[in-house]
Amino acid sequence: MALLLSPHRIFSDGAVLSFIQVTRSPKGVDFATKALDNVEIRRSFSAVSKEAKDVLFQLSKEAIGDLRAEIRRTFELQQSDLPYEAYSKTALTRKLYERLLKFKPFAAEVKWYHSVPTEKGNVKTAPCTFSNYKPQLAFEVVKDGDRFLLQATVTLNGSVYPLALFSRYAFLLESNNEYFLLSYKDNQTLDWLEKINPAQFQSDPQALTREVLSRLEMDYPVNRNNCFTATVIDQPPVSRIMLSEISNSFLVITPQWLYDGFLAEGPWQEKTEVVRNGDLYMLLRHKDTEKAFSEMLQALHPGFAKQRNGYFHISFAEAQKKQWFLKVYHKLLEMDVPVVGMDMLQHFRYSPHKPETKISIKEKEDTGALLVDFQLFFGEEEVSLAELRKILLAGQRAVLLKDGSLGVLGEEWLSRYSAILKHGKIQSGKKTKQVEVARWMALNEEKAVEGTEVLKPVLPKDWWQKWHRWQQPGENIYPVPSTVHATLRPYQKKGYEWMLLLSEAGAGACLADDMGLGKSLQTICVLAGRSQQFPGLPHLVVCPATLIYNWVQELEKFTPSLSKMVYHGPSRNFEQLKEKGIDVIITSYGTLRSDVELMASLSFSTVVIDESQNIKNPASQITRTVNQLNAMMRIALSGTPIMNNTFDLYAQLDFLLPGMFGSREFFKTEYADPIDRDADADKTRALQKLTAPFVLRRTKEQVAPDLPEKTETILWCHMGNDQRMAYESIRENIRSSITLEIQNKGLQAGKLSVLHGMMKLRQVCNSCELVKDEDLFSYDSIKTEVLVQELENITANHKALVFSQFTQMLDLLEKALVKNNIPFCRLDGNTKIADRQLLVNRFQQSDSHERVFLISLKAGNAGLNLTAADYVFLFDPWWNTAVQQQAIDRTHRIGQTKNVFAYKMICKDTIEEKIIQLQQRKKKLADELISEDEGFVKSLTEEDVAFLFG
Repeated sequence: MALLLSPHRIFSDGAVLSFIQVTRSPKGVDFATKALDNVEIRRSFSAVSKEAKDVLFQLSKEAIGDLRAEIRRTFELQQSDLPYEAYSKTALTRKLYERLLKFKPFAAEVKWYHSVPTEKGNVKTAPCTFSNYKPQLAFEVVKDGDRFLLQATVTLNGSVYPLALFSRYAFLLESNNEYFLLSYKDNQTLDWLEKINPAQFQSDPQALTREVLSRLEMDYPVNRNNCFTATVIDQPPVSRIMLSEISNSFLVITPQWLYDGFLAEGPWQEKTEVVRNGDLYMLLRHKDTEKAFSEMLQALHPGFAKQRNGYFHISFAEAQKKQWFLKVYHKLLEMDVPVVGMDMLQHFRYSPHKPETKISIKEKEDTGALLVDFQLFFGEEEVSLAELRKILLAGQRAVLLKDGSLGVLGEEWLSRYSAILKHGKIQSGKKTKQVEVARWMALNEEKAVEGTEVLKPVLPKDWWQKWHRWQQPGENIYPVPSTVHATLRPYQKKGYEWMLLLSEAGAGACLADDMGLGKSLQTICVLAGRSQQFPGLPHLVVCPATLIYNWVQELEKFTPSLSKMVYHGPSRNFEQLKEKGIDVIITSYGTLRSDVELMASLSFSTVVIDESQNIKNPASQITRTVNQLNAMMRIALSGTPIMNNTFDLYAQLDFLLPGMFGSREFFKTEYADPIDRDADADKTRALQKLTAPFVLRRTKEQVAPDLPEKTETILWCHMGNDQRMAYESIRENIRSSITLEIQNKGLQAGKLSVLHGMMKLRQVCNSCELVKDEDLFSYDSIKTEVLVQELENITANHKALVFSQFTQMLDLLEKALVKNNIPFCRLDGNTKIADRQLLVNRFQQSDSHERVFLISLKAGNAGLNLTAADYVFLFDPWWNTAVQQQAIDRTHRIGQTKNVFAYKMICKDTIEEKIIQLQQRKKKLADELISEDEGFVKSLTEEDVAFLFG
């Protein structure tokens, strides 16, 4: 009598084991099977150990029947959302796995046969074995031409085999009549892979890494075989130590190095690959720095000299002699060496004392910042404030006390105090007990329970009452100044009141409403109100030069009583700014940068920076310039405050709330990198909590549902033979030269050529006339033909905006419109600043002769109100989707009463179509707002380049 394994029955009734009687005769071999029951187990397997028989009882027909009944009862009690078939299949599979796993050590005590269906519909019955080897699952990426293929491998007894060589029945693998038991986790992983089907990403390496590899690499080795381009990290590391323990007897000190947040440890090697969220990074390690740090640690104890394992260990008894470890711990903190892992040590006893915090707050007279006297005690022992901050920045939650115990900082303590210490500035002095904190952090304690707040009391109770009233719909906090000639929508009134509330608290405000919701009107109301509150003190509006006269017109329209002065151009006179009676000064970023010393000598009631993403780079001169301005209140306006990544927020927030977010290095390490690179949900929530009071973002869908519908579509253009042949000729030349350059110099060196190649092909899509350095035989432009046809059909009853990146293309469109008697206006980078608003005003008039507005994309994609148009044509769509939306929003904004139709003009089967496909496949590119073409090219891989020019 032998055991018969029927692995396919895992998916049906679960009766995977039964008895088989094999009888051999001259006529052949006969098989007789019967169910596995308790009586037969005792009779036929009397020689089998009791433990093996006990497990076999759990796999008998009766036990499996009981198991299925139990699963049914559990399902009915749980009222699961899953259908019963799916629920029972999962539950039965897991239970069968657990019982077979228990029987695996006894498998050699019995004989085995197996019965499996064949492809022909028959059943094969043959002897088999049940191996004790544990299969190890791993994966690798193999490149086959342009395809990226994921292959699974199985390691058995040191040998590696492709998973494809095995037949798989859930958690059972079979090859050559030998069975191996996968872990249940491996079974789930392979089920997930079958469901997600990695083959769908074989032409999209970014999607493959993001959707598949990033998840696999959390649990399995994945060999990428150098198939993907790595981001190189080459900068000096931050040295730190990790504490751990062995057998509760030895303390282990492991040197580690953080390269821009990426961890390296162990023996030095020139390069280390790290995978984070599916993206590959190459760390270029600094040998001298690592060696010096390891030698410093080695010198901490005589016993470390002979230890060569890449880490150092010492018995806990030895570590406690003469307080050796306590001294080393404090020495490392004094040297600014982060110490991590302390709160994970089991050997240390925990202090019986809870953290006791004593705080008193006073205001710093010169800056308005808060000086917090901060003392933390565990029993009688006071913790150094400087050391406490270092511990928190290292992500630790325990403090080593003088008696060798660990003082635990619980969740409640951390939620109340950690942000104050992390964001605050410890006053100089070794024994200091004072930390300087931005007063605006008090707003983060809005929901603190009375008695648990720390900074909240620095704002008066009547202010908090108004803040809470403001959050209620229909509540009015401040009247709109009588000098404002406008009726505000409810959400605009809320925005105006919000800015005034923050000004009362001494804080700045970032109004980040969607394009077209009236950010300038809400801000003008604030300026009018503050002019009444602080008469004689002017306001300053800083904006791109192209928006200066837009601001002038808005101010004249809504607050004609406020006096205005434009400070811009070669004839500007700084002495005029000192004259009394000027309410609002309007200048450009460029002028401010040139006259920074003069402008910094003035005092303003309010400084407004429009399109504040212009200061997103904290190292740029214009960012340093605006931070030198003296103002009682600061306002930033931007529909897109985050253009590339979270770090874009830092400079804008630092302008509005100086000091609150620490240094740029701190912000990058504490928030930007964990959020953008590691997708750290806790850090995201922490930053959202900090910024929420100071950033107001409303979308059109939220607050202006009455806006007419916007329809965006692609207007496909099919090239004629001559233009197509010209395109293909240039594409082939570009592809050959770029491929050769990348092969010889690498992708980084070739990216400028990629940019030029993309530009040239886009120009051919527009018109062959734009390409001057090629011997072309065609000057056709299918886009121009299609555009003229569309304009002829709509301009009798509608007005249209036409955007192009190329001013030479606008020249060609001018000729085409003149030829076809279609009247138009034109605005580009050469249009005088003073003439821009005149053109806009003329086009906006309902009886204007001009029906089309030709606009350079960079010159006119922001700040213009062109609601007279209800058609938008993007002649050569921008790679940056945010810039495209800004162009469309010139007409789809408050004041628009007609449905808006926006068309992207795309030449079929060209680089333009491939860009759209690439953005759809790489959704991250479409979501992350890329400000320049170079930014788009910077993210391309060699495979992307081959796709674009292929």
